[in-house]
Amino acid sequence: MGKDLIIDIKRTGFPVKLGSIELWFDSSLENLRRFFDLDAIAQEKLKEAQEKAKHIHFPDDVDYEKVDIKTVDAAFDVNKEFIAAQYDIIFGDGTFKKVYKAYPDVMALEQTLELVGTAISERIVELEVERTKLTESKKAEYLNKKVKKK
Repeated sequence: MGKDLIIDIKRTGFPVKLGSIELWFDSSLENLRRFFDLDAIAQEKLKEAQEKAKHIHFPDDVDYEKVDIKTVDAAFDVNKEFIAAQYDIIFGDGTFKKVYKAYPDVMALEQTLELVGTAISERIVELEVERTKLTESKKAEYLNKKVKKK
């Protein structure tokens, strides 16, 4: 009987550390399409959250002496679901719950999202430069071998 062949597959991506939590950003071409469509996908999730809260009236002007806590909670929930959708789209389902459990502060997590998006975008550009260099190197190596064969 022959030996089994075991070939590892290296995941495409990089770790992203938020506070004490280490997440993984999948930078595969398939996932990058989702990342660049983040706003459209998140807006769809926001519409879903708003549909759930449709029965609640959100007043244009807030009379702070007559604030209905149910309305405030509903508005908070809609915003929280929108933030959660963005984390889950970027890092995978369940990410927001994991991060929120460690850092139960929606405003802080919302502000962090902008930093995360900017940092990931910059890293994607760096990775593309590296990929281009590697491709050019392989191309040059192939052409050199071809020339030597002649």
